Amino acid sequence: MKRLRSILFYALVFFSLVLLGSCTTTAAKREKNLVLQAEALVALDAKEYEQAVTILEEAVNLAPKESEGRYNLVLALLANRQFDEAILLSEGSFSLFPAHLEFLLAKAFAYREMGDVDTAFSLYTEILAKDRGNSSLHATLMELALEKGQTAFAKETALYLLSMHEEEARALQALATIEGEDSWYAFAASLMKEASTKSPELPQEQSK
Repeated sequence: MKRLRSILFYALVFFSLVLLGSCTTTAAKREKNLVLQAEALVALDAKEYEQAVTILEEAVNLAPKESEGRYNLVLALLANRQFDEAILLSEGSFSLFPAHLEFLLAKAFAYREMGDVDTAFSLYTEILAKDRGNSSLHATLMELALEKGQTAFAKETALYLLSMHEEEARALQALATIEGEDSWYAFAASLMKEASTKSPELPQEQSK
């Protein structure tokens, strides 16, 4: 019995040391990952996109199941115009994090930048089906529809956005393109653009 207790004691000590070592390793990886993320942001700010990609690849290798690091790497790849790599990473990341639609948005953006408007349009439509209230995405689809020559869809979407008082400047510009520069929409778009350019400051109330 005494021998059994001794064996159990040493086994407990061994497993405790293993657990402690695992926690220490995890904490070290987390700290290293934070340092790498900060370095990558500095590189991105300096437009050193290739360097940012290299740093973020190391960060993702350290923490492959963290969505933030993966998304930052996707953005760095897009900035560095590595569109094929960005698409592959976006697809893999979305399979891991199906609630994170930003990976699909990044994938669609990559296709759009590559000139594949049809694939981009299909992806944006898929995303919008999952996020109907995204007015910015409605406007993006409207603009892509114009590029594809789908003026009826673009006009319908633009009028919808105006009725919702969302993305009005983009909607008016699309309608001006469809209806012509002599249309009321072109006049309204011009006025809105002028107002946003001037953007006068509100007078401050004087203290009494």
